[in-house]
Amino acid sequence: MKEEGNHVPRVVWGNDRSTRIHAEDHMEGKMFKKQELGQRLKQLIAWQECINKSWHPTQNRELLEFFMEMLASALHAERCSIFIHDPVTDGVWLKCGTGLEERAIVIPKTGSNVGKVIATGRYVSITTDEEKSSFAKKVEVLTGFVTRSMLCVPIKSPNRDEIPGAIQLLNKIGDTEGKGFTDADRIVLEKAARHLGMVIENIYLGQEFVEITGKLTGRIDVAEWIIKLWIGFMGVVIAVAFGIIIYFTPHIFNILQR
Repeated sequence: MKEEGNHVPRVVWGNDRSTRIHAEDHMEGKMFKKQELGQRLKQLIAWQECINKSWHPTQNRELLEFFMEMLASALHAERCSIFIHDPVTDGVWLKCGTGLEERAIVIPKTGSNVGKVIATGRYVSITTDEEKSSFAKKVEVLTGFVTRSMLCVPIKSPNRDEIPGAIQLLNKIGDTEGKGFTDADRIVLEKAARHLGMVIENIYLGQEFVEITGKLTGRIDVAEWIIKLWIGFMGVVIAVAFGIIIYFTPHIFNILQR
């Protein structure tokens, strides 16, 4: 160790063999650590890819149905439904619901309470006939299922300022006073909605992905058809031009010879 001006220490690495070995060991240790981390990262990426490949779309539905059954039981509701917003049509469709098949209900975004929840990002709770939407009254006539109380909360995107879906509870069991679902019910339902956000987001974005892919595929097909048509047209033009040249060449020679 030497000191130069202002007593600032400066390390001097001499030819001491033990010092050099220590420095080399230190560098090798760092490199080995980086290699270990790199291998671990590759393993994690491979495992993540395996999980993504093994996760089938039907498992999304099974997960949603599980949540739906648990929520209906825990919050004492006759029915629970999960709706998805379609960004292409701007409508709302049923992903899963108590006793209902997928897409058994397609709701307009305007004129329905579920659509209102998705449009505003705010929950809706009703306990009277006057609060029912016109669409809900039409569904009651068609299905025969009468709604006495309803609670619907938005499913918000975890990554973007979007509302890809909503969860709806119908008819509070044991509600003799007609008060409907409570604030405590709403808090639990909103927590469930946060946990389901990523699954619903994937379904929501998948719709737009399919739509865009279809449009692009259609455009590619049209582009290929136009290219083929243009090639055929140019072929005809070249053939006609070649025929004209062959026809007029003798006449041109005669004119040149005069």
